[in-house]
Parts: sequence; structure tokens; C-alpha cells
Amino acid sequence: MKTKRNFITAILLVLFAVQGFSDDGKKLNAALKDVTVFFEGAELTHTLSAELAKGENEITIENLSPILNRNSLQIKISDGVVVSSFEYSVNYLIDEKQNIITKKLQDSIDLYTEELNKINEYISINENMLEFLEKGINHNLTVEKKQIAVEELDKNIQLFKTKTLECNEAITKSKKNKTAINEKVSRLRQQLNQEKTKHGKNEGILKLKLASPLAANAKFTIKYFTSSASWTPFYDINIVSADNPINIITKSKVSQTTGIDWNKVNLTLSTVMPSNGKDAPIFNAWFLREQITTVSKMLQGQVPGLAVQNSISYAEGAPGAANEIKIRGIGSAQDSQKPLYVLNGYPIDENEFSSIDQNQIASISILKDASATALYGSRAASGVVVITTKSIEDYILKDENHLSRTFSIDMPYTIESNGKEQVIEIEKQIAANVAYRYYCAPKLDIETYLIAEISEWEKLNLMSGQANITYDGTYIGQTEINASSTNKKLTLTLGTDKRVSVKREKMQDYSSVKFLGTDTKVLLTYKITVRNNQNKSVSMILKDQYPLSTNKNITVELLEKTTKPTTNREDIGIITWEEQLQAGETKEYFISFSAKYPKNMNLNL
Repeated sequence: MKTKRNFITAILLVLFAVQGFSDDGKKLNAALKDVTVFFEGAELTHTLSAELAKGENEITIENLSPILNRNSLQIKISDGVVVSSFEYSVNYLIDEKQNIITKKLQDSIDLYTEELNKINEYISINENMLEFLEKGINHNLTVEKKQIAVEELDKNIQLFKTKTLECNEAITKSKKNKTAINEKVSRLRQQLNQEKTKHGKNEGILKLKLASPLAANAKFTIKYFTSSASWTPFYDINIVSADNPINIITKSKVSQTTGIDWNKVNLTLSTVMPSNGKDAPIFNAWFLREQITTVSKMLQGQVPGLAVQNSISYAEGAPGAANEIKIRGIGSAQDSQKPLYVLNGYPIDENEFSSIDQNQIASISILKDASATALYGSRAASGVVVITTKSIEDYILKDENHLSRTFSIDMPYTIESNGKEQVIEIEKQIAANVAYRYYCAPKLDIETYLIAEISEWEKLNLMSGQANITYDGTYIGQTEINASSTNKKLTLTLGTDKRVSVKREKMQDYSSVKFLGTDTKVLLTYKITVRNNQNKSVSMILKDQYPLSTNKNITVELLEKTTKPTTNREDIGIITWEEQLQAGETKEYFISFSAKYPKNMNLNL
């Protein structure tokens, strides 16, 4: 009996051992709760809870984005739970868990593919039949020493004709069916690809080893940065009439391909540029010295065995080629003299240390003597190089009051991972007082444009982006808002208006070409006629141009016949007239200039 109990106990121990060896810890699904989208990239926040036993625990967290910046991973756990270690990886086998829509689409494609194979076989059979008929009739008509009666010949021809028509009709019908099915398959494949994009091909997995001081239901918060999302602002500008303020509605286009759908998340749009978290530049003294990379410069002479070598390469025939500085890691030192490299808490070898991107380093510190061995044991006898890389805080500016704006969506929002832009209204209607004016530069374009000039536009706190313009309930086009402009007024082009007509014509009576000794003098005069065909007065801006001389032998003069302009930009040769045109009023403007130059010159007048 005792032997039997021992045997059962041994079997149970083996089973428990096998179970413990194969168990990958608890598998939990991380719910995506909060998303902050930047102009380029996004910060995703997942939450979950898990029952932890006192002591060591192992859990696997699924449903993370497969496209994330690993350096930005932040893991926070309640109840004093400590993360002993973690490992992030990507599961590329998630396609095996196809959703219902994807499976139906694939089944339809498979059925149509089978039908196409049958059609191809049917076409091949009929084509072979035609070939067989042709060979048969030729054989019957060309057999030597055989007299074929007229009746027999007629039967052969009729049979050939009938069967050939049948085969050709069958081939034509089959090819038509084949074309139709190919079109269906093409549409199904497009839809299938879209569904696969929507539901992702893989997912991120985080394996954690935890130390819990007591048994508890711990709360997890996981944050990380991904570059596979973005948003762009745009505007709807509504104009009731040229007598009323314009109404500006701020909207956004949000898209993401993070590999996971954002289902009913708390969405925030931010104007922060994560990669631009830089300090304002300050000049320091400029000393000339041999250039050494930042990492090696910080460590040179501080750790035994660490050296820098100059790898000098000379281009053939080009003396003095630039030095290429490389971290050699350890000079001629023995293994016992090598320092220990620790990256984010984990030992790495010297090759990994040499390949670290300097832009990702947040800090480097050196531990020596007892302080090194106390933490890392005897392997740190030659010192420890502790490298810490940047976290998400280093990528994101935090002073939202002065450097950025955020728009929190006040309702749960869903955005699928398909790369399609979704429009979200982020700011209600703003009424802006504007001055409406008509603008024309007839030398370039005789069309008259209605423009809106917004003074003190910086108070509107606009962002750069496209704007859709609606005038009197009709869509008239798009314009661009440049929020980085240094102009005092923000000018929006609202479209053309034929009710204010402009005509520019050359005045032959006041234009001439004269020869004065060795010189040629050209006189050109243009008349510009403007008519307001509306039943109300309008403000008009009219521009024209005269040439400038780039040669001392060429003399240009703006003549008195020119209608006195409001402004004359002599540096660029642009004159502007700004006037009020009454209803039905017509006005004429003249621009007249002369150019004197040597006879042997050809000018672009």
C-alpha cells in the first residue's frame, strides 16, 4: 500500500513539474483606455487588473501595439508590486484568429477561384475541340485516292460549321463569365486586405516577472509612444455674406495604423511635437580640438581599458581626408580590466555599447571601486558604465499652457487601425470680424478675387492647415491658413467674383519706340478699367508692375501719366491702388513707363 502511495505521489510531482515548466504565466488582455495623438505619433495608455500571489508572479499582457518605441515603455503597478524584469515581443501568428468577416471573404474568394479553374478547363476543352474539328475536316478532304460525294462533303461542312459555332459560343460565354468573376474576386481581395489592415496582422506582447509584497488585486497602467498615428487640423469657414463676420469651425483628421483598434477610448489631440523637445540654444566658448564622439568623450580616462581609436581613411588623390572617430571599446587591456556596461539596468557587451544611438541617451554615469562592486559584484572591479536611455517624458513637452494646445474629446471615440482619416470637430464656431476686399492683378490674371482680411488674427489661436470655404451656402473651394505667418493680417482667398470686372489694354497712342543716336527708347502705357456691377459699394485693391533695371546702360522711369498709386514699392516695381468703388461705378487707372537701352540689346519688354 505504501509503495502504491509513493508511486501516485511521484506521478503527481511529475505532472506538477510539467505544468510548471509549460505555464507561461497568466495571460491578460490590456484594455486601451486613453490615447493622446500628436501631429506625428501618439501616446497609448492601457489598463488592467490582475490577482497576484505573495512573492514571485509571471504574467503575459496581450493586445499592445506591435509598433511602438520600446524605450518609451512605462509600467506602473499598485500595491507596491515591483517589476523584476520584462520582455516585449510581437506575436506574428494572430492571423490564425481570423474574424468572421475575414473568413467569409476568404471563403468566397476560394469558391470563386474553384469556379474560375472549372471555366478555364471548359475553355481549354472547347479550344481543343475546335482544333480537333479542323484537323478532322482537313483529313477528310485530303485523303489520297478517295472520291467524296457531294452529299458527304456537304455533311462534313455542315457538321464542322455547327460544331465550330457551338464551341466558339461556349468559349465566348465562358470568357465573359471569367471576366465577371475576376472582377468580383478583385473586389473581394480589396475588401479582404482592408479587413486585415483593420484588424491587424500581429500584436504586441509584454511578459512580466513581478515581486508582490502581499496577495492583492493589483492595478496596471502601461504607457508607450508609437509613431503610427497622426492628426492634422483643418477648418470650415462659413460666410453668410460680405456684410457679416466669418464663422470658423476647427476640425481634425485623425488616422492610425498602430495594429490595434482604438475602441471607445478617451481621445486627446495635442499640438506637441514629441521629437522637438529641445532646449533653447545658448552660446558657449568655441574651442578647437580633435573631435571625439560624445559617449567616448564622457568616458575617456574615467574607466580602465576604455580607449578611442582614429580610423583614418584617405580618398585617392585627396590629402587631408576627415578622421572617422570610432569607439574601440577596450584597448589592449585584458578581460579582467574591462568595465561592465549596464543599459537600463541590464548588462550589455562592448559591441552593443558602441552601437548605441547618442540621441537616445538620457544620462551616463560612472561607478568605481566599492560603489561599483557593492551593486554588481566582482565583475564590476574595473568600473561600471551605467547608461540610461530616454523615456516617453523625454519625447513629450509637458508645459501645455505655453508651448502647446490640447483638445480632449468629451466622449469615448473609436478609430480603427486602417489608416483612414476620421474627421472630428474639436472647436466650436468662432466668429471673426473681417474686412472684405476685392483684389486683382490684371497683368497676371484678369479674374477678380474676393479676399477676407482678419486683423489681430493671433487672438484666434489658429493652427496651420487647409480650410474649406462656403459662401452663402455654396462651397467655393479651399485655402491655406499659415499660422506661422508674420503678417499683421491673415488673408483668406474666398474665390473669384465676376460682378467686379477688370480689363487691361495697351494704349497705342501713348506707346512708342524711338531711336536716339545709339540708344532705343520704348514708351509703354496701359489702361486698366474696373467696373463694380453690384448694387453696393466694394473696397478694391488693384496692382500692376513696371520693370526694374539691372544694368547701368538700361534706364527705367515711371512716368507722370501713371495714376497716382496708394503705394509704390520701388524695390520690386509694384504699384497698388486701393479705393472704394460705388455701386455701378467705373474707374480707369493708367500705368506708364519708359525704358532706354543700347540699340544692340534685346529686352524682355
